[in-house]
Amino acid sequence: MTRKAYRIKLCWGIESRECPNVLDPDASLKQDLESVLETSGWPECLSKALQREIKPLDQFSVSVSGCANGCSRPQIADFGLLQAQHPEVDSERCTGCGQCAQVCREGAIDLDSGIARIDAGRCLSCGVCIRSCPEQALFPARQGYRVQVGGKLGRHPRLAEELSGIYSREEMLKALQKCLTLHQRHYRPGVRFGQVVAEQGTEEIGFMEPIGSAP
Repeated sequence: MTRKAYRIKLCWGIESRECPNVLDPDASLKQDLESVLETSGWPECLSKALQREIKPLDQFSVSVSGCANGCSRPQIADFGLLQAQHPEVDSERCTGCGQCAQVCREGAIDLDSGIARIDAGRCLSCGVCIRSCPEQALFPARQGYRVQVGGKLGRHPRLAEELSGIYSREEMLKALQKCLTLHQRHYRPGVRFGQVVAEQGTEEIGFMEPIGSAP
């Protein structure tokens, strides 16, 4: 069997559409990812550099999780995605019932003068509070994907670095293209993308402002 130059893993929830935690079960995402990977020049770059059959560790790995739980292990992929919804509070609707604070596993929500307040530094943008609010006082100010790059296992494991902000699908695909361009520029057989990120940084990849940053 001839292996592709990449592999894509979707979490069970996206593939089955049966997990209640998945924010967007749109499986067409895989085709969008494949399109970028196929046209990026990476397959040709890898084939030319190797001059042999592609092995699993040669492949550029993409992992997609439908929620913050990360069941598909995006933290150890070359390019990892976690679907995300960052909440914002409608103070006119909020009654201060505290339901959102109770369900937040990160302790990112508290009540200030009877109004829910979000600690952006602790929030994982999982969207649970939005779905739990009985008054619909919480809404997604930004939704899309958290992007993590450069993760790997092996003899020298490395957790992926998360780029700032939440990316729309178009922005996320642009970030993937930037990753592949960076990888090709510095690729040599045996070098994983995690090593490239460690050496070159993420400045050429990330372009979003952190959540809660000043305009």
